[in-house]
Amino acid sequence: MKKAILFAIICILAGACSSPKDQAKASPDGTMFEDIPATFDSSQHRPLHMAVALKADTFLVIGARGGFLPNTYYTTLTEHIRPSSADFRKRKPDVQYAAIHKESEEDPGKIIWALYYDSSRTYLTDSSGAFIALPGEGNAGGEPSDSLKAIRDKDYPDASIKPLSAFNVIAKDLVTAHRRFIDYPDIDWIVLILEDGLNREHLYELLPLMHAIKIAGFKHIQLGRNLGNLDTARSIIGTYRLYDFEEKELQGFYEELYRPLNMKMPRQVPENQ
Repeated sequence: MKKAILFAIICILAGACSSPKDQAKASPDGTMFEDIPATFDSSQHRPLHMAVALKADTFLVIGARGGFLPNTYYTTLTEHIRPSSADFRKRKPDVQYAAIHKESEEDPGKIIWALYYDSSRTYLTDSSGAFIALPGEGNAGGEPSDSLKAIRDKDYPDASIKPLSAFNVIAKDLVTAHRRFIDYPDIDWIVLILEDGLNREHLYELLPLMHAIKIAGFKHIQLGRNLGNLDTARSIIGTYRLYDFEEKELQGFYEELYRPLNMKMPRQVPENQ
């Protein structure tokens, strides 16, 4: 096997795992939104309309110009905090969105396990940029496969094995997309499409995803509310309305997803405005 290379974006992404409290910075003027002049009509390329959609407890998907990549299926793995812990009532549990491998839509799937360096907090990739990862064994793939352990023991004895983060999969694909479509006029813009009724208590779990999108090169991350049938990726990408949430919900999104990254919710306005 060729020597692994470390995917640089994943190393940077590790910083998103620190707590929102540690990263939070107040908005200078106290507002949630930022109006940004943007006109794309004069470009030789029509707008890309890049988007990432999340269906709760099921999958993430990237779309653009009416098309989309294959679904990245995931399951959530929640840290168990012992009641005897000193910070039991104060600390929010770490929640990992672990990528899963499915043979079909009906297949419940198996957790994908990957080689990981704890020292640098990075997943290992091979010379083609693919993660060194395999589906797990046993019930729901709950244990790393013997094949992956053999690869680790033979070629990467210093590596550990952990579930592959679905956010890292999305980050890698977003970096590729940003480079491929760099000439498009709206390449710095992207929409994160969410469902109605997201519990604010769980919004902090999406902070690493926001950081992944930002680090991938998308400066302006808008929020969209899905209006279609959530059973298919095509309807999620194709039907949404920007910032179509209750004021209280928008405040929650800002506090949990934007403010910790020193960002505001961007809105496009004509350049002459």
